[in-house]
Amino acid sequence: MPYAADGRLSRDPIDGGIEITEQQYQQGLAGMLSGEHVQIVGGAFFVGPVPVVEPEPDPEPTPEEIEAQRLALNNGAYETATTALTANYPQLEKDTWPTQDVESTAWLLDPVGASTPWIDRAAAVRGIDREEYLRRTLVKARQFVIMSAWLTGRRQGYEDVIKAGGDPVLDYQLPGEVLLELQAVQQTVMTAPTAQLREALA
Repeated sequence: MPYAADGRLSRDPIDGGIEITEQQYQQGLAGMLSGEHVQIVGGAFFVGPVPVVEPEPDPEPTPEEIEAQRLALNNGAYETATTALTANYPQLEKDTWPTQDVESTAWLLDPVGASTPWIDRAAAVRGIDREEYLRRTLVKARQFVIMSAWLTGRRQGYEDVIKAGGDPVLDYQLPGEVLLELQAVQQTVMTAPTAQLREALA
């Protein structure tokens, strides 16, 4: 006597299976060869298409998981925005920025007596005037402070909203007033008389 269970046929008893007729056995073999599936539905033998198993729906995220995801998205957007500030500079040059900042600040405080050996050499090799190099360095440093402060404040503000249960629309595009401030810094640093530059930037 043949037997059948879900997806199985046998001439021997099958655990959990049922007895079937020889005709059903042959029908099952033919069906399996054609890609169909042997099934036991309500205790009855049936041959038909392979059943489609619906995937289990993903569990609803917990409030903690939702918050963690939003914080991660916020931090990722911040990283993208801040990385763009220095993306066009090689790492070795970025490593010299603290030295350039120290020397340009020293020159701002004492335009006549400040020692700026690193900038002196770099300006000479680049082929531009030492003072122009110093002014350009001051522009970039001041602009970086403005942009990084704005972006960091924006990230922290979004974080506060998220931790309070909100879902802010993330926007790290610098607003018009910040762009105008950056232009004003460049105009001031590059055009103010040397003796008045420190006061102009105060």
